[in-house]
Amino acid sequence: MEKTVNEFAFLDEILVEIGKVDKLHIRKVEANVNLLKKTYSLEYNLLLKMIYEYYRKAGYTAQRVSNDYMSMVRDMRKEGLYFYKNNSYSCKSQVDANEKVYSKPEVMEYYMSALLISQILWKHHFVIFIYFKEKLASYFEQGRKIRILDVGPGHGFFSFFVKETFPDYDRIDFVDISATSLNLTKNIIGSGNKLNYYLKDIFEYEESNKYDFIILGEVIEHLDEPKKILSKLGRLLGDNGIFWITTPTNSPALDHVYLFRSKEEVFSLVEDCGLVIEDHVSCFAEEVSEEVAIEKRITNLVGLFCKNKTS
Repeated sequence: MEKTVNEFAFLDEILVEIGKVDKLHIRKVEANVNLLKKTYSLEYNLLLKMIYEYYRKAGYTAQRVSNDYMSMVRDMRKEGLYFYKNNSYSCKSQVDANEKVYSKPEVMEYYMSALLISQILWKHHFVIFIYFKEKLASYFEQGRKIRILDVGPGHGFFSFFVKETFPDYDRIDFVDISATSLNLTKNIIGSGNKLNYYLKDIFEYEESNKYDFIILGEVIEHLDEPKKILSKLGRLLGDNGIFWITTPTNSPALDHVYLFRSKEEVFSLVEDCGLVIEDHVSCFAEEVSEEVAIEKRITNLVGLFCKNKTS
């Protein structure tokens, strides 16, 4: 019981710290948190516990998490101004992203910390998790020993829900080119004889490996040519394998390279790679009508369950 109190007290302290420096932004965040806690209490509490434990073990205070988060918010506002003025992202290539973000430990440190807490502060992120969790069970029968590949896993939350839904899974292979990102995943998801972490370029991954389920969460917007990775992963899908993909449209950020201007552009790219969309969901980052969101180029987070056309 005490742990639960500490978790929510930690979150409350973060919200207080955010409110001290940005009275406008805190209104949106608090509205999101209140809605999510009320509507998805079980899942929200579950992710909050995981996030809290990570910060606790890492020695992060609520003030530090708030500072990291607000640094990212300021970065995004700056990137947003560039985007709305130029109708493009300031980061033009993966080389740019590496120079601006990935090669700078001081930037990566606050950026990864901020992205972690955003998972329970931003409604559109959380809605995608809920949709994923609810749909996942319909694709595989209980007791099946599925093999999972999670590429660029970030915080690993999608794989966490797979573990919870299919506890008899065969194995989960996490692949990332970033040691920092991979260690973050491992610290949150944990270790075990069925969890394997590979610091490797997915394009060097042996195609004789076949998977029942492949996860690619918010990766393709970071790439110069996202079609290449979708085609590669399509070849790693086993017979009747399922592919889960998420990516945002109109989402200026420090390391976003490939600009999707609409969800239809995402659908088109996926289908061009020989994939068939089975189910999809999308959620705008702001509480406005779809018409207004499209007109104002509001970020839309898109999630798709796919199969190979030949399945």
